[in-house]
Amino acid sequence: MSPSDFDVELKDLYERSVGQLMTDYFDASAFDAFHEYLCQKADLIKSEHVVSKQVLHYLLSAQQVIESRAEYLPAAKQNIQLAEEFAMLLGLIAIGEGRNDRAPGVPRAI
Repeated sequence: MSPSDFDVELKDLYERSVGQLMTDYFDASAFDAFHEYLCQKADLIKSEHVVSKQVLHYLLSAQQVIESRAEYLPAAKQNIQLAEEFAMLLGLIAIGEGRNDRAPGVPRAI
């Protein structure tokens, strides 16, 4: 299976995290599992020239849903930093990097 193929496990994790948040229930452990899986997926696809629309959709949707629910749902507001983490992960995928490619406090050599 190519890293850009439709991913059933990713769909399940998305539904258990973002899908639940759309019903106004924030499950922190589901979001942790979803984020971790996406980080691992980003490492797999960082060298690919084509990225699945599924991955892009789920990253954008997670960010948007967290931000919209944070306006009135205390649990989402407490975890608003997750929206930034999903946006950052999308940016890393766009430039062909993974989460562990950068070390904090160490300048990047270009």
